[in-house]
Amino acid sequence: MDELPSRNWCLSCLHISIANYDPQQDEPFQIYCAVNEDTNDPSCGQCADRKLTCEPPSLGMLGDVYDLGAILEWTAGFWSRCGNLYWNSTFRLAVCEATKELCLRFEHAEMSHRRYHMLTAIDWEDPSEEQDADIDNYRRFLVERRASLHHLTTPLNGIINRQDWLTYNPERLLRLWRGDPGFLEWSEAKTEFLDRIQRESISLYGCEVSYHGRQRLSFIEGSFPVNLQ
Repeated sequence: MDELPSRNWCLSCLHISIANYDPQQDEPFQIYCAVNEDTNDPSCGQCADRKLTCEPPSLGMLGDVYDLGAILEWTAGFWSRCGNLYWNSTFRLAVCEATKELCLRFEHAEMSHRRYHMLTAIDWEDPSEEQDADIDNYRRFLVERRASLHHLTTPLNGIINRQDWLTYNPERLLRLWRGDPGFLEWSEAKTEFLDRIQRESISLYGCEVSYHGRQRLSFIEGSFPVNLQ
């Protein structure tokens, strides 16, 4: 399947990372999922050690996985000075709490997608006709979704066009669409996440009337990496 290798974590490690994450520790959220040193075992290192099923995120949501990763990378920036902006510990705590909630809601949305398409019941190693039918149904869904993506002109090769590739690559990934199970929850989660960050900034640094408040809100809105439309 012609998808980009945009994810580097499994669903089990996402779940465990959420459960273990304590916003009070004042650290950006990370998904701990390491490569298995045993090349004969497709599981990640943590799942192999814990004897857990190592499930990657659904192919039909790799664009949403990419977006979650972009948001997590964006939030990590609040722990360093961005230009001349410094964010205090109270603001970062709100970011931590909002990030954990965002990841929980992504997990719920992914499970809704998985259940709707019967992915939770699929055993990819089972050659039975029933399993083949479920797998074929999902593959047809993926093919139809790819065919429905708007045409993107492939950027020219070369370092000078790197930004074009950064825009082109994520747009090729499949995302939940309006009406899909999980779409509304994930869409609302991203919007509410950004709203919470903005409200906390206003509470601590002022609104657009003040210079510092306006400067910070402009940074938050202008640098947020995901399109909420």
